[in-house]
This record gives sequence, structure tokens and C-alpha cells, in this order.
Amino acid sequence: MNKLFFIIFISIPFWSFGQIENRWQPDSIYVNRQVKKIFVYLNSPKDISEIVEFDRNGKRIRSTEFSASYNRKSRKHKLTDKINRYEYDSQNRLIKIIDSIGKDSTTFKYGTNNKLISSRKNLGSFVYETNYYYEPFKSTTTQKKDSILVYEKTKEYEKDFYVSRFFGYYLKSKLKKVKTTENGITNTLAYSDQTDLQRFEDNKTIKNSFNEKGQLIKSDIKSVFMNDRTNEYELNYKYYENGLLKSVRGYVPRYFKYEFWE
Repeated sequence: MNKLFFIIFISIPFWSFGQIENRWQPDSIYVNRQVKKIFVYLNSPKDISEIVEFDRNGKRIRSTEFSASYNRKSRKHKLTDKINRYEYDSQNRLIKIIDSIGKDSTTFKYGTNNKLISSRKNLGSFVYETNYYYEPFKSTTTQKKDSILVYEKTKEYEKDFYVSRFFGYYLKSKLKKVKTTENGITNTLAYSDQTDLQRFEDNKTIKNSFNEKGQLIKSDIKSVFMNDRTNEYELNYKYYENGLLKSVRGYVPRYFKYEFWE
């Protein structure tokens, strides 16, 4: 008899990669419409996923993320996955996002011209460094293990806001197998070899289409991940009459509702 056992190991998380990149609008749109809260629903207009809160000056002050639901019962008993608090300096610049549950935090640094130049995200035992560049606007995120660069992803933007490309690589420990025999039974053990890293390339291109109002109405996405795996899909954006995003459909649909300051 030949049995196969797997050891669970921690791999590099793909935070933000594979998600809907352009699900937010510029903050000025929320400020001009006196948005107090944004309610984000995933898969269904009844399945709450996130709540983002703003103060009267239009600054984000808190966001709450909820657990995924798999049926009607789990949808009625949503658990809070994470709460983020936003901190600002005397110049109203965002300087820190803190997860009150204690999972992660992000700090931001600015240059003499008040432009954002870098951020540092602590995600569990991982630390990600992001540098921001202008003309054209792009950002590059890296993560090191000891002195080895094991993650590097670059985002390119158009209209200084909407993601148009996301590409780079990550290194992952190779999964290997070893056979052992005990009492005449041969077992195959799978393990992660931390000393032997394999490189994977990812490249997501996003062709964005805008209407005469400058609103994003469609994104044609081609994603090539893990070197040669390809996924192509289309996202369609709908808006309320006041210009706020109403839904993003295609792949994983999202729906948006709003509460306003009086």
C-alpha cells in the first residue's frame, strides 16, 4: 500500500493579486458627494463583504471586513475578519493603517513635495516594502527573506489612479517527495524544501475603457500566472445617477451602496 501525506507550509501570499483592481473611485468623488459609508457586497447584493467609513472631511477613518459566506445560514451570521483604523498627520496625510485585530499594519512616508514615496506593510511574519514613482505613476512592491528577494510586483496606472498592468515574480519553495517504508508499508511524504526556491512569473494586463464622463465602464483583463497559466475575463462597471459606482460585474461580482452625511 502506498500512502501520500502532505505537510502544510506557509507560502508567499498573493495579497491584492487576482483581485478586482479598480473597485474604488478617487477620494475626491466621495468627498464631493459627502459619502459617510460605503457598503461593499460580494457575489450577491445581500452578502456584505466590507464597510468603509469616512469623516465629514472625506478622510477614510475605518474599514471593516467580514468573513466569506457559503450559504444562507453563514450569510446571516457574518463574522468580522478585520477592522482597519486610519491615522493622519497634522497635514491630513495618511501615515498609518492599523488592523485592530492585530494581523497587520501599513505605514506611509512622504517626500518634501508631499508626494507619497514609500509604504511598509506588515502581514503576519511577512514584510512588504512599496516604492512609488511618478510621471508615469507606478508602484513596486518587494519582500525579502533574509537577504534574498522572494517577491517583486509592479503596478502601472493610467489617469494616475486606475491599474492598467500588474506584473512581476515570486519565489516559492519546491514541493518534493520522499518515500519511507515501515512494516512493509511504503509511504510517500511531500515536503517543502526551503533551500530550493522556484521562480514563478505573473503578468496581468488590464485594458480599461472610459465613457465621456471619464468613468471606467469596462476592463478587459488577461492574466498569465505561475509562468504559463492563462485566465481572461471582462469586468463591467455600472453607476448611480450621482456618479458613484453601483456594481462591478464579471469574474467575482461586487455591489455598492452608500450612506451620506447630511
